[in-house]
Amino acid sequence: MKQMENYFYHRSNQKIAALIFTLTAALNLQAAGVSSDAGDYQALPGGTNLWVAYYQHMEADKAYANSNKVADDLDLSIDSGILRYVRFIEVGDWIVDPQFLLPFAKQKMNGADDISGIGDLIVGGIAWPLHNSEKGHYFGFGGFVTVPTGSNETKGFAISNDRYQYNIQAGYYHALTDKFALEGVGQFELYSEQKYTNIEKDVFFQTDFSALYKVSDKSNLAATWRHTDGGKEKVKGVTERGSDRKDTIVISASTNIKPNLQLLLQWRQDVNVENGLEISGLQSRLLYAF
Repeated sequence: MKQMENYFYHRSNQKIAALIFTLTAALNLQAAGVSSDAGDYQALPGGTNLWVAYYQHMEADKAYANSNKVADDLDLSIDSGILRYVRFIEVGDWIVDPQFLLPFAKQKMNGADDISGIGDLIVGGIAWPLHNSEKGHYFGFGGFVTVPTGSNETKGFAISNDRYQYNIQAGYYHALTDKFALEGVGQFELYSEQKYTNIEKDVFFQTDFSALYKVSDKSNLAATWRHTDGGKEKVKGVTERGSDRKDTIVISASTNIKPNLQLLLQWRQDVNVENGLEISGLQSRLLYAF
């Protein structure tokens, strides 16, 4: 890591920005390739289909290494969308939800050309051996594979990482009362070597703890604390980028516009950043069930 800090300090601000952005994967497909929203571990009845569309705007000006700020004027931003299809299926006593996600984005950085295009395709799903809707108790586990199908992967495009990513996760949702619920999700991610750079990436870990409050039959609020760690990158055994290590606060509000149409708005802010970018931003999600 000391080597990386020295590398930062001996570059111009513009080159620092380019280096950090190139070495930092997806700003908010974010840390882990598939981050859940609060309440995602409530399984829906078998036969339910979902079309989901996301839009998010993320910004980052500051970058840290070993808790030391190494840049504070990066002027990085990314406007991205995700199209997602989910189908819930009953398999014996279990519920499973095969799904796919396709991101697309436009990113801007101070002193660099704008990049836009399609990101990497993500396929996978979750299986719930426990799905008690009466008590509000759900436990599920599953995995996702990110396939390097995206564009501009060799230009530091944040949503196209030029490698396979294997995400394994599990989560538990527990309703305490008719109004309050808690949810915990843990996941880790494994990576193949990047094709064009030969960069190897260590395992990445992420944990989410959420508190959910049911305002009415149509609306919900949630607060999430997220911790991420890992993902150190190496070339031939030499560390090129240290582990991402930070906490993130996420505040969410959702409401049903119609019985089968839900709008979610979300704000996030990184805190306690030891290594990586300090990211903040807004996300919206439109969910249609049929």
